Amino acid sequence: MTGNQAKDAWNEVGERFSSWGRLVADRYKEAETTTVDSAREAQHKLEESARDLTEQLNRAFTAVGDTLRDPKAKENLKEAVRALGDAVSVTVSETGDEIRKRIARPAPDEGDGHNASSGESTGT
Repeated sequence: MTGNQAKDAWNEVGERFSSWGRLVADRYKEAETTTVDSAREAQHKLEESARDLTEQLNRAFTAVGDTLRDPKAKENLKEAVRALGDAVSVTVSETGDEIRKRIARPAPDEGDGHNASSGESTGT
């Protein structure tokens, strides 16, 4: 192999890698454009979703506000809250009664004539 052949071979290597590098650069630029477009599209969708959410919240709060200003609705809400309070009160009262009954009732192993620790009869 002469000096020119080696030089030509290395020039070929350089050209091939340069060509490959340009392909990589082109693909990178394409990806960047696609990424920018995707980001813009995502941002647009996010902004649209935020507008929709704001609109939904506005309608919901307006409906709640309008309902609270209606005297019939206020009375209905008072009755619902009163019923909730009654239900909680009855539940707490019944639970308290059950707890008192269980505390007052002797344990199953007490007073039946058996020694709970040994399982033997006490002879009563």
